[in-house]
Amino acid sequence: MKKPELYSFSQKPDARGNLSFLEELKDVPFEVKRVYWLYDVPEQQVRGDHAHKTGEQVIICLTGQIEVVLESREGDTFSCTLSERDKGLYIPPLWWGKMLFKGRAMMLGLASDEFSEEDYIRNRKDF
Repeated sequence: MKKPELYSFSQKPDARGNLSFLEELKDVPFEVKRVYWLYDVPEQQVRGDHAHKTGEQVIICLTGQIEVVLESREGDTFSCTLSERDKGLYIPPLWWGKMLFKGRAMMLGLASDEFSEEDYIRNRKDF
C-alpha cells in the first residue's frame, strides 16, 4: 500500500523573489492530468472529507496554513501542517482526507486523473 509522503521541491532563492518548481514523473510520482486550486476559503473551513478510489494527488499550500489529516482503510493515520511553498504532500488512493484552512490559505492541487465523480468516496461509511 502506498503511503502519504512530504516532498521538497527545488527552490531557487533570488533577491527578486523565490522560485520553486516540480516536474511530473520526476518530482511527483505520476503524470499530472489535472491542476486545481482552492482559494477564498473561509477561516477554519474544512475541505476534502473524502477519499479517491484510484486518483493520486500532490497538494501544495501557497499562502497561509493547511492542516491535513489522512486515514487509510486499515486505520493508519498521517497528519501534517502545510505552510512552506516549496513543500508538497503526496496523497495516495484510498486515504480519507480532511484539510483545515487557516490564514487565508490558498492550495494548489495536482491530480493523476481528470475529474470523475466515480473516483470519489464521499460517504465515510462506504470507505
